[in-house]
This record gives sequence, C-alpha cells and structure tokens, in this order.
Amino acid sequence: MGKQLKYMFLKLKSFLRKKILGKYAIGVLYETKNGNIAAPIEDLMVGKKLGCYGEYNMSEINTIKDFIKPTDTIYIVGVHWGTLLIPLSKYCEKVVGYEANPKTFFFLETNLLINKISNVLLFNNAAGDTSKKMKFYTSIINSGGSKIKPKIDKQMYVYDDPDTIEVDMVAIDEHSKTNNLNEAQGIIMDIEGAEYYALQGMTSVLKASRFLYIEYVPHHLENVSCTSNEDFFSLILPHYNTARFMNDRSKFFDITNDSDMFLSYINTLKDAGKSDDILFTN
Repeated sequence: MGKQLKYMFLKLKSFLRKKILGKYAIGVLYETKNGNIAAPIEDLMVGKKLGCYGEYNMSEINTIKDFIKPTDTIYIVGVHWGTLLIPLSKYCEKVVGYEANPKTFFFLETNLLINKISNVLLFNNAAGDTSKKMKFYTSIINSGGSKIKPKIDKQMYVYDDPDTIEVDMVAIDEHSKTNNLNEAQGIIMDIEGAEYYALQGMTSVLKASRFLYIEYVPHHLENVSCTSNEDFFSLILPHYNTARFMNDRSKFFDITNDSDMFLSYINTLKDAGKSDDILFTN
C-alpha cells in the first residue's frame, strides 16, 4: 500500500508540473555543473535533482574522467539527456552514444546543440545481442528508467503508464564495424537491465577497452533479462583486472586473482536488494 501511495503522489506531482507550465510546454532548461540541460517537464527523478542541486552524478564524472585520455574514444550506452556525456566529452577526442528512447533522444540532441558539443556521434538505438525490433517502455516520471519490456513485469516499471513502442536494437560489435566507428578505449553503460544483452553483442569492443563503468541493479537482472550474477559478470570479468564500487569506495577487488571474492560481495548486494555502479579497469 505504501508503494501505491508513493506512485500516486508522483503521478499527481508530475501532472501538476505539466499543468502549471501549460499544455504547449514540453521541457525546462537547467543551468548545472553538467552543462545546460533541457529535460521534459514531467521528469521527477534526474530532472528534480538538476533543478534542486544544480548537478547530477558529478562525483561519478570526476572519477571516470581520471581514466580518460585526450586521444580516447568513449562509448556511452544509454546516454539519456547527456548529463554524463556533455562534461566527459571535454576530456576525450570522441564520444559514441546510444540512446533507445526517441523522446529522450530529442532532448539529447538539443543539449548537444545548446552546449556546442561537436565531438559526439549519436545513434537512436537500443544495444543488445543482435539486430531486431524490441518492445520498449518510454517512462515519464523517471525517463531514465525507460527500458526494454521486462520478461517479468512489475508495478515499479509501469506505475506512470509508459507508452510501449518498438525500437531498433543493434549489436554494438557489428554496428561499430558497419559504421566504421573508432575503437572504444572506455565504455559507460546504464540501460536499465538490458546490459546483459548488450554485453553479449560487444565482446570485441569490451576486449579492446581499458575500462567499463556499468550500473548494477539486482531487480533489473532478475526481471528485465532474467539472468544471474554469475552469468552477467562472466561477460565482464575476463576483460578487466580490477573493480571499484562507487557507493562504498572502500570496496576494491583484484578480480584477476580473486574473482570469487568479488562475486561473493555482489551476492551480498543482491541479497540486500542494493544497487551500485562499478568501475572495471585494466
């Protein structure tokens, strides 16, 4: 009952924001440390943080930038509005971005223009294990939570009545070759549970990269892709030597010599229902 009341309150608050600004208003502009970010009015998650605090995930950005070289090409899979892409683009030669949600993609392109970012190549595609059409939820209140339709649906994924559309999924290994994209030295990935599919379609890209920054959310693996921790991380661990956790900075693992200890800690997160972002490096 508590969650239902929370979802009802969020829907009402999102509706009122839209109502106050008028039916012809589609977005707001935030002046932030991430850059000037245009975002849909109804978003109460990342949008709210940008409006209230003037930044989003700057601590993560400051961590990632230290692993980027000026000559690097960085792949960002799940770009959203560009809150990571825009500041990180200043530290590398080129960024290749993938964003599946066409509504989000509109704001992303707008943000590149207003921030005068020119070293970015964008694709309005979902990342997966092959090229195909996929059903996709375009979430409203948390647009960053937009995702491919989960195998096991939950109220938390549909409480804001997202539209269900079809998007084009691509395998990044094949897509990068077809489009003659630069080899990736670093990868950032946050695609709400589709990471398991994307990793299967980018083994060559992973092998060539020096680092991978990826979101770990237990319920996404359980419901969206229905995979285990062991199967998920088996796609990552062979390519990197170390792992750092962002929520608990004391957690650092030498996965080359002790992957079992790493997986043991991951399983404690799963048991506790806790999420984290993980930086894998060579």
